[in-house]
Amino acid sequence: MVMQADQPTDTDPDNGYDAPSSADVRKTVLFARPGLHFGEVMSGMITMGCTEPSKGYQDDAAIAMRLEVTVEVPNLPAFLRDPSHRGRWSAAGSIPVLGGDIEGTGVGDFRLFQRAIKNEQGIREMVYDSIISVGGQTFCMRGRKYLEPSPPWRLWAATTTLHVQLFPLAGERGQAVGAGILRLTLWAFVRQLLSMRITGKVKWYDKVRHLFSFYRFFVTSLVNTYLKGRRW
Repeated sequence: MVMQADQPTDTDPDNGYDAPSSADVRKTVLFARPGLHFGEVMSGMITMGCTEPSKGYQDDAAIAMRLEVTVEVPNLPAFLRDPSHRGRWSAAGSIPVLGGDIEGTGVGDFRLFQRAIKNEQGIREMVYDSIISVGGQTFCMRGRKYLEPSPPWRLWAATTTLHVQLFPLAGERGQAVGAGILRLTLWAFVRQLLSMRITGKVKWYDKVRHLFSFYRFFVTSLVNTYLKGRRW
């Protein structure tokens, strides 16, 4: 945290200065930390009344869905140290048949390369969970990208395929009321890379350094999974 030496920090009635509030201090500290911002657009098919994403994508009754993701990581160094690599995201997009635009009704839970168990084996997950509203209906959306040791040519499909389930607003304790698969195209992936930027009050060369630290973390994680065969 950088403090200005020429500005008093204590209350001084004679000079008319007031000590900064705790809220002001928190805002200053957060703004000074390097964060990460990027967007991602995926599209695909889902089926209402289906519980399994793969079946929902292939069902004859499947309907189109477009998901626009905006990810915010307020503190990138802490994000990289966090075992769950947790950030937040906001949802937009559309499901035309259900009434149109998707609206995120809160801050979504985003996690990168989180450890998980699937089919009794360790895997890594990319997590996109949020509450969304479309056409007057509100759902708890559960989105997952699954990464596990496999031939390197499967890396693209794993990192660009989002398995989606829609649950009643009560959460995932009930049965899914819709499911399907969304995918990121090559052009959308290029746009995602171009949208990545470091936020916060940091110098331009520090922004470059922090952005490359994120790239290094991302690539190293994929190498560990797809070249070295590590599950965790």
